[in-house]
Amino acid sequence: MTSRAVRRLDEVDRLAVQQGDLPPQLVARVRTANEAAVQHAATRLRARLGDRVVAALAAPCTEPALGTAKGDTAALPCGRAQYEWWLTAEPRLVANATTGANADMEFRDAKGKLPGERFGNRLEPDSDTFQMDIHRVRRALTEGITLGIRQFDRCIPSLAELVDDIIAVSGADVFTKLFVSAGSTSITGWHSDRQDVIAFMLWGSKRFQLGDWDTPEGGPPSQVVLDEVLHEGDCLLFPEGHPHQAVPLGEDSGLLSIALLRRHNWISRDQVPIHLGAAEFPPSDEAYRKLLRARTGPSAEPVPSIKVGRVRSLIPGGVELLGSASSGEIVFAAAGGVFGASTQAVALLADLHADSPTTVHAAKSDPAERADSTIAASLIEAGLIACVP
Repeated sequence: MTSRAVRRLDEVDRLAVQQGDLPPQLVARVRTANEAAVQHAATRLRARLGDRVVAALAAPCTEPALGTAKGDTAALPCGRAQYEWWLTAEPRLVANATTGANADMEFRDAKGKLPGERFGNRLEPDSDTFQMDIHRVRRALTEGITLGIRQFDRCIPSLAELVDDIIAVSGADVFTKLFVSAGSTSITGWHSDRQDVIAFMLWGSKRFQLGDWDTPEGGPPSQVVLDEVLHEGDCLLFPEGHPHQAVPLGEDSGLLSIALLRRHNWISRDQVPIHLGAAEFPPSDEAYRKLLRARTGPSAEPVPSIKVGRVRSLIPGGVELLGSASSGEIVFAAAGGVFGASTQAVALLADLHADSPTTVHAAKSDPAERADSTIAASLIEAGLIACVP
């Protein structure tokens, strides 16, 4: 065992795992922690998404569920001000009409994706990616063009925490896209998605419609089965494959589309989720859950801050105990990796995950608490927890 309390195992290390020989108390502690973490995440989500939506997250969606944030909508995880900050904080890249998938954003109208050169300056003579011109972007939005920003939850810490909670409760990988609109025409028209989706209004309003299941791609539906105006703080969860369209209402609005990709979605696509570290289809929903990773990034805070500050779990899918190694380490899976650690380290990780975010006390007068501080630092280095403000 290394000097660190926690270490990521490579393939050779994993071969040394001996199935079983796990302390019963540790097994019970981890199981309880995983369950508690999901319950705490659900409690936080109810204030954001409402009771009906959260109750429907744990299994594949079977029927639409409407929800609304409780209390002051100013407490939403993101609003117009945070979006503007992100847009102007540093140079942004715009995708071209047919390439540039790694760019920050793309623009569309009702006819499809628009060329990036309309909204920015070409980086190099042969480049298909453009650096955003903020004046052209703002003018385009007033003209009814919609801006789409991929994985926007990775850009705003409060959104990252919201998505971590959705991952914990749903057991699904999450992909987000922010749609900023100011026109009055749907830029997608009638269509369906290949996964469950939460449409969450961060600011402004949009009319959201669901058609009957026989609606052809592009519509129109023979019957509209749901027709709701989503206002700031409202959300709608609807099943994969359900035909729908979102229509802006002529005012500035920000709608966050939250796609929930469960294990069966990858199997039906015949696509292995290699971005989660999988080399083949996960054998069970439980195994898939342990591959899921946090959107909250590794800590930028100095490690000593764990003595007085809070730490947050970066393992929304929880911990799975795999066995023990000849060195005496406990081997476990979390966040798409396999780790070896002391029993004390695994127990501390379970406790921090159960009550995340929480604190680690490291009083110098107590040797055990000093040990916890050292172990917590190792958990940070391993990317399993992070310091938070």
